[in-house]
Amino acid sequence: MLGLITILLATILSPLCAFAGPPVLTDDTGTPGAGKWEINVGFSIDKRTAGDRYEARMIDINYGLGDHIQLKYEAPWIFLDSREVGSKNGPGNSTMGVKWRFLDEDKHGLAMSVYPQVELNNPTSSADRGIVDKGNIYFFPVQMEKKIGPVNVNIEFGRAFHQHGEDEWIYGLVFGHKILANLEGLVEMHGGAKRGFKQHEVVYNLGFRLDFSETFGMQASAGRGLHNAPDQPNLLLYAGVQFRLGK
Repeated sequence: MLGLITILLATILSPLCAFAGPPVLTDDTGTPGAGKWEINVGFSIDKRTAGDRYEARMIDINYGLGDHIQLKYEAPWIFLDSREVGSKNGPGNSTMGVKWRFLDEDKHGLAMSVYPQVELNNPTSSADRGIVDKGNIYFFPVQMEKKIGPVNVNIEFGRAFHQHGEDEWIYGLVFGHKILANLEGLVEMHGGAKRGFKQHEVVYNLGFRLDFSETFGMQASAGRGLHNAPDQPNLLLYAGVQFRLGK
C-alpha cells in the first residue's frame, strides 16, 4: 500500500502521460494501426530465492488489422537455473491473442479494450521437463486509459484460467513521463492474486523507451517484488528493441 501511495503522489506532482506494453508487464489500449507491424526482440531476467529464470523473446509479433484490432503471436526460449534441479532450457509456450479497442478517448472520453489470449504448450518436451507448466492458460483482460488533466492513467485487470493449476486475477497500473521528445520514463505496479486475493505477488518496475526513429527504438525496465516474501522476485530486468514496420 505504501508503494502504491508513493506512485500516486509522484503522479500528481509531475506532468505524466501513460504508455504501456514492453518493457513493462501491463498492457494498454493501443494497437499498431492498419497494416502496421510491431516486432519486439528482448531478454528478461527473473531472479528468486528458489532459482532464476531467463527468457529470450525469439518471436513477439503484433499486427494491426484495421485501426482498432491487434493480432499477437509470441514464443520465447526459456533458461532455468534452479537451486534444486540445476540448469535446463527449452522452448516456452506459444501465446496468441486478439486485442480490440472498442472505445477511443477522443470520441468517448475513455479508451477501453479487451485482449483475450491463450498460452499453449508447444509439441516439445518443455512441459515434461518442468520448463513450463503443463496445460493451457486462458487470459481475459480489460484495459482502460483515461487522461485526467496532465495525467494519463493506464489500468489492466483480468482473469487467467489454468487448465492445470489454480486460476488467478491479474492487474496492473502504469504511469509514464515524457522526459524528452523521444524518451519516455515509466513507473508500473503489477500483481497477481490467488485464493480470493489472499495470496499475492506484487512487483514494481521502473523503465524507459527511447526512439531512434519512427521505425526503431529500444526499451528497458528494472524492478522487484514489493514484499520481502520468499516467493517474490528479488530482481526483474528487461531489455529489448522494437521494430515498427508497415504502411
